[in-house]
Amino acid sequence: MLPRLAPELSPSTWWYYKNAHEIDQTWSMRAAGTRQRHIDQAQSVNLYITNDYTMRRILDLYLEAWRSGVKTLYYVRSRSLEVEECESCSS
Repeated sequence: MLPRLAPELSPSTWWYYKNAHEIDQTWSMRAAGTRQRHIDQAQSVNLYITNDYTMRRILDLYLEAWRSGVKTLYYVRSRSLEVEECESCSS
């Protein structure tokens, strides 16, 4: 299997690309709201959260999306938890 990399990725262009979980989701909701004004129907918007998000912070993102005019949030995607191997599994 070939690794999936951004085109022409090099040390000088590395800063152009970010993982979706590293992007500020409040900014992402505001950008989606700005785009929504120019779309007749709805756009599919995903929230990318990490394990350090609290339920309050997720609620704030939903409210920000509503205030910005986003019609729907399609998925809330989180990073999978990395589970350390338990003692009984390692024996």
